[in-house]
Amino acid sequence: MQAFLQVVDHGGFSEAAKPLGLSPSAVSKLISRLEDRLGARLLQRTTRRVSLTAEGRVYADQVREILADIDAVEASVGGAEAEPRGTLRVNVAHGFGMTQVVPLLPDFLARYPKIDVQITFADQVVDLVAEGEDVGIRTGALRDETLIARKLGEHRRIICAAPGYLEKYGTPKTPEDLAQHNCLLFDGPEGLNEWPFRKPDGSIERTAIRGNFRSSNGDAIFRMLLAGVGLCYAADFGIRQAIEEGRLVPVLTEHTADILRPIHVVYPARKHLAAKVRAFADYLVECYTLNPPWKM
Repeated sequence: MQAFLQVVDHGGFSEAAKPLGLSPSAVSKLISRLEDRLGARLLQRTTRRVSLTAEGRVYADQVREILADIDAVEASVGGAEAEPRGTLRVNVAHGFGMTQVVPLLPDFLARYPKIDVQITFADQVVDLVAEGEDVGIRTGALRDETLIARKLGEHRRIICAAPGYLEKYGTPKTPEDLAQHNCLLFDGPEGLNEWPFRKPDGSIERTAIRGNFRSSNGDAIFRMLLAGVGLCYAADFGIRQAIEEGRLVPVLTEHTADILRPIHVVYPARKHLAAKVRAFADYLVECYTLNPPWKM
């Protein structure tokens, strides 16, 4: 099983052989024996690459969980809880991942030298179990009640623009002024294209905005924002540094409703939680909950 997953993760027998301490031919023979025993082809082999068959994809998802449970059981019984180890697969949205998670990884890896981190970025929410991920970091409301969630903090969104845009098109003074401005649109959940404003009576009114650029990728929108293409309703964790450096300017702050959105670290519910997962979750809680680095 371990050899099979190494081939899947590395995309070939030669690359998989190194961490296993085996020759490529030995790894190939192990996979052939596994396929013979199962009576199913798990890998499609060509001269250039190795890819999963439909049966192999199902098997890989199940095997990851089985091996994770084995590691957790052995760690708890063998007293190795204090030394987490193994490959930790982390899934996070690009914006939060690049600004808030990646900067923490050097210290985390120094603290846990036997953990290897493999981080994947996806602005759309993915199924952690189906994708073979150990941990996810989610901003906003959680939709999967089967996951274990630990709250890391909260974030807010701020309407802002590049100085060049404001110099060219003017600064909106009221929510009604947005009808005369270009706004950057998100392809995503939570009504991010309906900006919330507080009315004099304290109620919240959402204003639908329009613009000539739309994307599901937060980094693409951020780049267009910095380039002065339009206004954006952006997460504080992604724009704090740019605001401090003067590359972005908050607008309509006295009108924008201050809505806090939670941030969680999540992981699949398992009978035995792997030490590497617990260590990472604890580390994020330690780094974020007392003084969130994105707080403005």
